[in-house]
Amino acid sequence: MVPHTSDGRVMFAIPWHEHTVVGTTDTPIDGPSYDPLPFEQEIEFILDTASRYLSRPPTRSDILSVYTGIRPLVKAGAGTSKTSALSRDHTIHVDHSGLLTIVGGKWTTYRHMAEDCVDHAITLGSLPDSECRTHHLQIHGYDDEIDGLSNMGVYGSDAVLIQRLAEEEPDFAKALHPALPYIAAEVVWAVRHEMARTLDDVLARRIRALFLNSHAALEMAPAVAALMARELDRDETWVNTQLVEFQKLAASYLPESAVVQQ
Repeated sequence: MVPHTSDGRVMFAIPWHEHTVVGTTDTPIDGPSYDPLPFEQEIEFILDTASRYLSRPPTRSDILSVYTGIRPLVKAGAGTSKTSALSRDHTIHVDHSGLLTIVGGKWTTYRHMAEDCVDHAITLGSLPDSECRTHHLQIHGYDDEIDGLSNMGVYGSDAVLIQRLAEEEPDFAKALHPALPYIAAEVVWAVRHEMARTLDDVLARRIRALFLNSHAALEMAPAVAALMARELDRDETWVNTQLVEFQKLAASYLPESAVVQQ
């Protein structure tokens, strides 16, 4: 973690699925968009800042994928011009009608946000008080003996079932791309047991190929679409449609997808 960059922001370099995620930036925008694109100056800022702390300065060719999102922040009032100065905490508002609204916050505090929201709802609705149980709730796949840092470890106890699936049919044990650790059995598992129904369901939201290496994700897309078509009993038209739609989505993750801010 770099606590203070040239403009006061914090930068992180985080290991993730045998890759490194470097960020973040903080650029205010006029309005939301469904698929926001990174700005060229944001990529340059990250490369420049990282080069001051890494033993080998990263270059544009080192970037495997870029992605950005829009964070909804609660405005503190007049006079706050920099988004980096706004609080990342969530805010709960209760309307005169009794409507409870929670805004702001961030993914890493979602459990606390949910607990706070439910506690307010209990008070507001005069419901029986109940202690939050999520601190000790074991979610699906819980297994404290599986290495969570390995690729299969993210599946928890389901990892054994996926490995068994790979052993049942030789094609399921094949790697989907030499640059990424995923195998065909993970695609089959996603369709059969995780409700994956589109190509980006698998390549972005079940396995993280699109976030880790956008070019590799595009190259493995035809094989993944063929596997899904077999499982879902879809025809060639479906495969082609999925490929076209995924190519449009993946275009915004390519390192050359940045836009110049006006």
